[in-house]
Amino acid sequence: MGPHGTEHPMTFDSCGTLWNQFILAAALARMARPVAENAGDDLVYFSYTDTHAGAGRLDGPLTHVAEMIEHHGRFSNRSWFAAVPGPLPPAEHPGSWVLAGRVLASAGGAQLAIEMDVNDLDPAVMEVAKAARERGWVRLWSHDWFLFLRSRLGRPERPHFVFIDPPADDPRGPAYAIDAAILMDTMGVPYMVSYPLRGCQTAIDEIGRTGLELVLPEGGHGALLGGGAETVLLDVISDLKVLAEILGGEFVPRLPSAVDYSI
Repeated sequence: MGPHGTEHPMTFDSCGTLWNQFILAAALARMARPVAENAGDDLVYFSYTDTHAGAGRLDGPLTHVAEMIEHHGRFSNRSWFAAVPGPLPPAEHPGSWVLAGRVLASAGGAQLAIEMDVNDLDPAVMEVAKAARERGWVRLWSHDWFLFLRSRLGRPERPHFVFIDPPADDPRGPAYAIDAAILMDTMGVPYMVSYPLRGCQTAIDEIGRTGLELVLPEGGHGALLGGGAETVLLDVISDLKVLAEILGGEFVPRLPSAVDYSI
């Protein structure tokens, strides 16, 4: 990621992108299916919010996408593959919010009307993003990600899912995103948070949820699910081991440290 959230082939981390996207796709599909099923023959809206969306397209193919497609039979969860079908990697890989739209369309079917609020700090990036719209009603914003999230939650219609993906250079650090996650949990809004592995244990302890981490020789990437989205964990645990192997790392769940409370 660039300094303002731009997704550029020379600066974004392909392993972290694919790790986050696979978990995001599985969680979104899990959240969308019951919404569509409960609608019956009626049309129902599913609202997705992305705090650090980027332009929606990544020049590609990304490293490891071809290998993921080649080894698709090793994965039990098919949500990511619905958005990135084979047999060959696309010339342009979808960014998080474009991938989200494809997953929602696949999982929800005709009953699901998709609306998305996507944000990036750089207005120029959001201008480029206009050309990346594929389906649904997409509103483009350009604000600090936390101010954008506060504004979005202040609207009467709560989102069905929030992807909190702070910029890597955010000086407020991972704890700020965890504060946002605690807010999501309090409000009962399903969410996913991405975070760097450096200095994240305290934040994990504060929220009390399990981190899903890709540990690489040079660092790694983590993701937290909550607000109801954590129900997808059992669906992806075995797949994350496979994905970590393909990405050249190891899947390690990070548990909150045990704390004894006395009254």
